[in-house]
Amino acid sequence: MARLLLYSFFVFLAGCALYAAYLASWLASQIFPLGPSSQALVAANWLFTASVAGTLADFCFGRISGQSRTLRQEPIEKPQISVGMTAYNDETSIGGAVRDFSQLREVAHIVVIDNNSVDGTAKAAREAGARVVQEKVQGYGACARRALQEALKEGNIICLVEGDQTFFASDLMKLLPYIENVDMVVGTRTTMEIATADSQMTTFMQIGNLFVAKLVQLRYWGKLRLTDVGCTYRLIRPDALQRIMGNLKETGNDFSAHMILVALEHGLKVIECPIAFRKRVGQSKGVGSDVIKGLQNGLRMIWLIARP
Repeated sequence: MARLLLYSFFVFLAGCALYAAYLASWLASQIFPLGPSSQALVAANWLFTASVAGTLADFCFGRISGQSRTLRQEPIEKPQISVGMTAYNDETSIGGAVRDFSQLREVAHIVVIDNNSVDGTAKAAREAGARVVQEKVQGYGACARRALQEALKEGNIICLVEGDQTFFASDLMKLLPYIENVDMVVGTRTTMEIATADSQMTTFMQIGNLFVAKLVQLRYWGKLRLTDVGCTYRLIRPDALQRIMGNLKETGNDFSAHMILVALEHGLKVIECPIAFRKRVGQSKGVGSDVIKGLQNGLRMIWLIARP
């Protein structure tokens, strides 16, 4: 039912666009061809309204029957966090990132995945005390997937994070308390009070992330609240990661959203937590604050959400 809500929302947007196009034509020519477009808009509106009603009924029935939510309470008494850190030409930042996470007593292991860097990334990571693994398949998704695989070999909590120093190791202490109640905790960078003004989270990126996040929320109605699908800082339980590892296929910058979708499809509980976000050290090799790249990545994410 929630998927019908998502699809009808797209139909509703298409109906609005068609209506706007015919309205512009009428204003330009003073010819009144609004009949078909008005009917299309009305049909789309009714479809959207019906799907909203059906989804709300489904959600409310689940709550009344007591089947919609159960509280998980599984504390991890001695957290041993295994950090999988992605890196690509991050010589200037990777050492600082590794040392930052190494200072936390809860961090038991750090592995850096070097994604074909041509600078001294691997050397800097080793000198800082991390284990370094080479990933030959190019792309953030391939690098992140390898980071999860390698981190899974150690510890009782898995952390995925980028090595560009945009994130703070201390924020693990914000994410950690939630892991006893859910399978995966993802950071959200959209809390602007704890994001620096020169970070990559520009107004365009914030609005785009929020829009795509709400589409995910629409598709999985009643399962989570989401404001940021692109955050690359997250914690996941090893048993939960093992359940979804074989289904993590995306190799590009849309991997973060893909991982959330796969987790939800497999019935994992996911929650967001605000984290601090700052300007990266060095030059961005991914989407960064590039509007064109951000738009392209956003469209790929929308396709992942909308496809059957």
